[in-house]
Amino acid sequence: MDERMNIKKFIQVLKRRLKTILVTFLCFFLLTAIASLFIIKPTYEATSTILVGKLEREGGAQGEINMLLASTMDLLKSPIVLNEVKNNMNITTDLEKEVSLQNNKNSQIINVLVRDNDPEMAKEVAHNISSTAVTFMVDSFNVADIQVLNATDIEPEEVGSIALNFGIGFVISIFFGVGMAILREDLDDAIKNSKEVEEMIGLPVLGTINLKQKMRIPIVLDESGRTRKTVKSKNRREVRV
Repeated sequence: MDERMNIKKFIQVLKRRLKTILVTFLCFFLLTAIASLFIIKPTYEATSTILVGKLEREGGAQGEINMLLASTMDLLKSPIVLNEVKNNMNITTDLEKEVSLQNNKNSQIINVLVRDNDPEMAKEVAHNISSTAVTFMVDSFNVADIQVLNATDIEPEEVGSIALNFGIGFVISIFFGVGMAILREDLDDAIKNSKEVEEMIGLPVLGTINLKQKMRIPIVLDESGRTRKTVKSKNRREVRV
């Protein structure tokens, strides 16, 4: 019963604070739209692929391939490779946050994913990281069965879209509007109806007076000296008697 009453009160609050919800929603959604169109830059994702070992596996070679995969993945994210790429490309960005690796179970392929606001930069960084890691594996660990598989005609893909940002902004704006309505309702100490009075003082309310319908009846004299009453109501209609 209490839960039903709470839901009922919640709906009443939403109806009563509908103007607050709409204003908050429109303001926040407008800010989201402006940020999506003019402030937030699109992000592109480039992929570079590394093949570790030979696909024709011989008996007893699976353990060596798994160890080689783990070593290659550790090297791809290590400061040795990332710092080398940053020095060669003369960039200062934090590559650790832009680079991620993918490797499916029982797969000898490692995908190097790089995200950046510039699609060409993302593509170049992904290729440099892969080639630098492969060079280290070949020169330092004498690994021959490792190579970079790059498809140069594949362009980086855009991650997310304006429509997705608008959808997220729409949902968040609704939550902000409802939250602002509940906050205003909680801070408002005014009595809304007679039921709140009964809950406060514990006594039944015998009657109510609607002060919004208050009317003014000034008495004036016309030119002939006769008494004339002019009734002015809230909606500014005049009734003369």
